[in-house]
Amino acid sequence: MHQKSNFQPKLSEETRYFISIVESKFLQLENTIQKAVKPEIPSVMQPSVVCKKMGWSRSKFEQFKREGLFRTFKIGGKVYVYTSDLIGLFPKDFF
Repeated sequence: MHQKSNFQPKLSEETRYFISIVESKFLQLENTIQKAVKPEIPSVMQPSVVCKKMGWSRSKFEQFKREGLFRTFKIGGKVYVYTSDLIGLFPKDFF
């Protein structure tokens, strides 16, 4: 049976340094791509943002709110919606 060779070439210090720089650049690029692919979703959103993202009018938003499809709360006079409620109702619209 033929065994796999674990041949490790001898690399100069200069070559190892160059490889380490290339590896770090690839890691930075990978992190940048991951952030671009998976945008962070906030835990709460204001109604204007929800309406824009979902393509709703404000009256449609209020109708859904009255029907109890999602929870809203106020902080300092501003209305907020839990994003988790919206994702539960409309998962395809957030991803």
